[in-house]
Amino acid sequence: MSTHRSPAVSRLKRARWFMTALVTVIIAAAVLIFGFVAAAIDADARATRADDQARQVSGGLARAIQHDEKQALDLSTVIDDQLAKGPTAVVVAVRVPGEPWKQAHTYQRSYMPDDTQIATLATQTEDHADGLLYKDSRFHGTDITGRAVTMVGTPVFWNDWDHIVVILTGAESMADGDQHRKLLWELTVGGVLLVLLSAVATFVLSGRSQRQALRMLDEHEQFLGDAAHELRTPLTTLKLLTESRPKPEDVQQTLAEARKLTDRMARLVTGLLARARMQSGIAEPERTLLRLDQLAETVAEEAADERILVTAYPSVVLGDPQLLSLAIRNMLENGLTHGAVNRSAPVEVHVAEGRVSIRDHGPGVDPVMAANPFDRGTAGRTGRNGIGLALVAWVAQAHGGNASIEPAAGGGTIATLWLPPADITVGGPVGARH
Repeated sequence: MSTHRSPAVSRLKRARWFMTALVTVIIAAAVLIFGFVAAAIDADARATRADDQARQVSGGLARAIQHDEKQALDLSTVIDDQLAKGPTAVVVAVRVPGEPWKQAHTYQRSYMPDDTQIATLATQTEDHADGLLYKDSRFHGTDITGRAVTMVGTPVFWNDWDHIVVILTGAESMADGDQHRKLLWELTVGGVLLVLLSAVATFVLSGRSQRQALRMLDEHEQFLGDAAHELRTPLTTLKLLTESRPKPEDVQQTLAEARKLTDRMARLVTGLLARARMQSGIAEPERTLLRLDQLAETVAEEAADERILVTAYPSVVLGDPQLLSLAIRNMLENGLTHGAVNRSAPVEVHVAEGRVSIRDHGPGVDPVMAANPFDRGTAGRTGRNGIGLALVAWVAQAHGGNASIEPAAGGGTIATLWLPPADITVGGPVGARH
């Protein structure tokens, strides 16, 4: 595929980048929404767990509060309770009506606010209870280190004792906060990787989907370029012929030359169209049993050049008569053109066993073109190589054969078109024919 960036190719490439960007933005938005929802659900679940944990500890310890016969607060059951030995902070605040709050017992004190805030929370818990036993209150704030915590206060009253006890418990506002932060990090890294992978995959897949379109555009441009290149010379010559105002005695010769030019242009257009249609998959080469020797003789007769010498042996192949005629004619025209340095030298055509060889007695293979003489556009001593030999190579490949050009012994070149012979035996040689 050529690297020429035509406007159509540029538009396709821009569409590829636009498609990649659009898909990337959509996936990035989806990943962002998914990550936000997942993080919010996890945060809410952990906050609920922290709240339930604080309430469970506060309510359980409140029911374990007792006082002895001497009206003294008994905290032994609270201190020994497993609820007071876990990760939840515990403060037992006590006061007598009219006096400030005192902290009778603390556990994990760093997870609770300062003493002033503790007293305020205990008062709020008492007021919110409105005389109801074990009616808890929930608070949100920060501990003495600045961490966000969830606190629950549960009041305890007695009918036979005027002391008021409030069990305050505290836990991180989000249970297992480190795990939540790890989840956020994993969602961020995973989301970025997913977006990058989706961008790469979209770019690659869109490129593959456009490959056929790019190939067809390239072939279209090649067809137009070949047609313009090949038709320019015969059209210019035809224009000169029509403007030359030949003498009456030269009219017939001028018309004959004009017919040759138009026939040549017709063959070029036919070959270009056939190749374009087959390369795009619109058409397939015809597969017909034919006599290659007779086909070559017909092409030589149509060329009507006295320098052509044909030696033909029966050879049956399976192929497309029109394409093979085009290839042989191009080879013959190449031999006649390059053999023109010696007008008396013949152009020899030899046909046998699926092989058509055409030898000229010209200057030989140009060293510049020797590496790949069938390459379209190669510049040699006679200028740029046209589409004629490139069509020969393509016809050979389309039939499962090959084509070659090599120096001939004694000077000149030999151009050969080889096709796989059909599995049919035909009679002996038909002999040489001029």
